Amino acid sequence: MIFDTDILSMLGKTGRAGLLKKLFPNSDLIITFEVYNELLMAKEAGYDFVDDIIKQRFSVIYLDPDLIQEYEKIKKKLSNLHSGELTSILLCKKEGMDFVTNDKKAKMFCKKMGVEWLDIVDILRLCYLKCILGRKEIETLIIDIEEQDRARITRTEEIFKDEVLIE
Repeated sequence: MIFDTDILSMLGKTGRAGLLKKLFPNSDLIITFEVYNELLMAKEAGYDFVDDIIKQRFSVIYLDPDLIQEYEKIKKKLSNLHSGELTSILLCKKEGMDFVTNDKKAKMFCKKMGVEWLDIVDILRLCYLKCILGRKEIETLIIDIEEQDRARITRTEEIFKDEVLIE
């Protein structure tokens, strides 16, 4: 599973980046070097939320020469995707992995490339279904994300669809 900066930023700003390891305990949590660079630039600009993300010890992957060549070819045509998103999607396609992003343009490119994606609603739904967070905790986290990341989370009704009963 490969992560984009936007999802990491949402969780990092709320101090909840650790949810990803709980949610995917048997999966490698991966970021591309370009996403890592985006995080470092935010850190250098004084954003401390990056510390919570870096503590999670994501595996940082570099593109191989073939993917670099493909990146250069595609990047000229796609000025609307950042390098972190594009490199992540290319790597997901090559490795048969899922991409975690909240970016609408990245999701559209994933569809075109045949790459499965998850967004913040999917992540929160999985937290709910796996009983990692309860309904109230998720509702609080949504408020925190919207306030601290200045992002609007839509489709929240999907998170709690088919209520889970904890016995």
